[in-house]
Amino acid sequence: MPSFSQFRRSWWGVPLWLALLLMPLSGALSVKLQLPDGPVYLLFLPVTLTVALLMVFDWAALPGITLALLWRYLTIFSPSQALLSCALFIVGISTCWLGYRIWAGRQWGTTPGTQGTDRMRLFWIGFLLPTLLVFLLQTLVTLKAIPAELSIFNRNPLTLRTLINYQAILLSCVAILPLYYMAIRCFRHARYFSRQVNLLRQQIAESVTHTEIRVWLLWLTLLVALLMILHSEVKNQVAGDFALLLLLPTMLWAAARFGYLLSTLAWSLVLILLYQFRTQPELSLHLALNTTNLLVWSLILYFIGINGVRQRRLIKKSREAALVDPVVDLPNLRALKAILEQQASSTLCFLRIPDLDRLSRTWGLDLRVEYKRRLAAHLQPLLQPKENIYHLPGFALAMRLNKATHEERIDQISIRIGRYSLRWQGLPLQPAIGISYCHVVPPINDLPRLLGQLSEMAEVSLHSHQPEHLQQENINALRQTKEKLTQLEEVQQALDNERFVMMAQRIEGLRGDDYHELLLRLVNSQGKQLAPERFLPVVQEFGLTWEMDRWVLNHALSFIDSSRTRLPAMRFAVNIHAASLFRPHFVSELELLLKQHQVEPWQLILEISEAAENMNFSAGYRTVHRLRRLGCRIAIDHFGTGYASYLQLKTLQADMLKIDGSFIQNMLHSPLDYQIIESICRVARLKRMQIVAECVESEAVAAALRGLGIDYLQGFAISEPQPLSLLAES
Repeated sequence: MPSFSQFRRSWWGVPLWLALLLMPLSGALSVKLQLPDGPVYLLFLPVTLTVALLMVFDWAALPGITLALLWRYLTIFSPSQALLSCALFIVGISTCWLGYRIWAGRQWGTTPGTQGTDRMRLFWIGFLLPTLLVFLLQTLVTLKAIPAELSIFNRNPLTLRTLINYQAILLSCVAILPLYYMAIRCFRHARYFSRQVNLLRQQIAESVTHTEIRVWLLWLTLLVALLMILHSEVKNQVAGDFALLLLLPTMLWAAARFGYLLSTLAWSLVLILLYQFRTQPELSLHLALNTTNLLVWSLILYFIGINGVRQRRLIKKSREAALVDPVVDLPNLRALKAILEQQASSTLCFLRIPDLDRLSRTWGLDLRVEYKRRLAAHLQPLLQPKENIYHLPGFALAMRLNKATHEERIDQISIRIGRYSLRWQGLPLQPAIGISYCHVVPPINDLPRLLGQLSEMAEVSLHSHQPEHLQQENINALRQTKEKLTQLEEVQQALDNERFVMMAQRIEGLRGDDYHELLLRLVNSQGKQLAPERFLPVVQEFGLTWEMDRWVLNHALSFIDSSRTRLPAMRFAVNIHAASLFRPHFVSELELLLKQHQVEPWQLILEISEAAENMNFSAGYRTVHRLRRLGCRIAIDHFGTGYASYLQLKTLQADMLKIDGSFIQNMLHSPLDYQIIESICRVARLKRMQIVAECVESEAVAAALRGLGIDYLQGFAISEPQPLSLLAES
């Protein structure tokens, strides 16, 4: 036996029986008036029914439509006339449906008003189908294939009756079709009704209240009742037609505020009710004009309703897009503020990644974007419903957690963050991440300030290596963070206002090839000079290393250029942060500065700091190789302080090696330090590197170093630092 699903889909099932049952009902609801020259239809709903059945069941509805139409025409015409009329009717409907079906493709059965199909559906079904049907049926009457007295058409097609009947079919296909379609669709699929109710709610504007909807319904009900009374009496029809004008603003109100679905269903019911009580007018022309107005109003309501819904959807999408960062594809600060105001209480967690700024300066902005995306995806499994990760400007992220969050969850997040690393161009990157958190309740008056305080506590977390609670009264930690920010401001102002001073310290060469190392001092706002150890950690932490190195290189080369007459063949050593070596265009930028100041590369010795930590990357090795090929000399600074110093010496090709001063100062009193210095010298000679000893503060130490074959000596026993400007005057 056939299943119920087959009965619902097959032509012999639901499509057939619905057509047979609804065709008589549609004929009864169709409004027919008797004019002096013959009958006319004001609404012709059988056409609407056939189109609705096709839109729901496709070609499976055609057999049922054919039988229903044939049964209808057999009650009016003779069998041959009924068969001919039915055949022409089916030809017209099939032709228009085939054209629409080919054009619409898979969207042939979408709900009326769906974007992308509405205009062509109006053409094929709302215009071409009525036009073709009227032409075919009028042709039958004109050719005397069916008697004119049994038809709604005259022998002469150019009459007012033909126009009114044509308008009736047009109005039925445009205005009543959505009501028929949704009724049949809901009968076929029970769930479709609930989906349409949800769709109706979505189409209503956000500012619409229940009171507004009730007022509109009450006004519409009273207006329709008044029109039904007026149209039921011939003497009041003129007044009724004037009152009919009130329908337009009423329905425009619905179309603009409530959306297409509610307004079109209401308009369909209003037309059916009004026409049921319409009496014969005194003038046929008056009736034709009213029908024209209703047809035009239907089209106006159709497009205003659809465009209003589309506009509200676009506004909603734009608002949603404004809550998501388009680059990182994470919710932004505006979304965080909105959700914090909606929730009764929350735990706000702040993730600070300062090294991300330095890495993005080296590898580009793509690294920062990808790091944040993958970190957010890495933390996603720990989040509960309604919790999320938010993108903040710069090198920070925020997490909103539910208020029930305990410190155990914060610890879980910290542990998972500690396991996260990003592999970028074959290199594993795992920058330190500071974590801070606090509990918040709305209203939150100053979210940026709160995030700033969390950022300060996250900075403390970078040193304590544990999550920090903002509400813990860690005054000393906050004070340290504020001091760092003050130092950062001092550095930035010094860069902008040229408040750095260059000092030069002579380094003695045992073969008479002396050179000078340039030392940097910062003059603060009080006019005091700060040593590098006071401000360089802040420079490194906040990613200003290249700005600092560029300033030093530019001023050093400028001094060589301006002093070449008094100090010919002068050589200078300049400290360069290892992070600068990872800049893709560092070598080309340095080469441009050399050409700009007309300085030979051999006059520049680049001392690489932070070598033990950062020079394990192949990109840094390639930069060093290119610098040596350019003609610059490379010196490894502070050698011996890092665990990986000897491994680095094995892999890195450099010209000079500077032994850290901590070994030099105690070499006469510590046999271990003496042996370390001696071993460093042996390894350096195997690498054919020149050796520089720093912190030489006595002649005895200098003599011992000369005995070990050290190439260069640096320290107060050799020369004290002096302003660079005095070097040219001596």
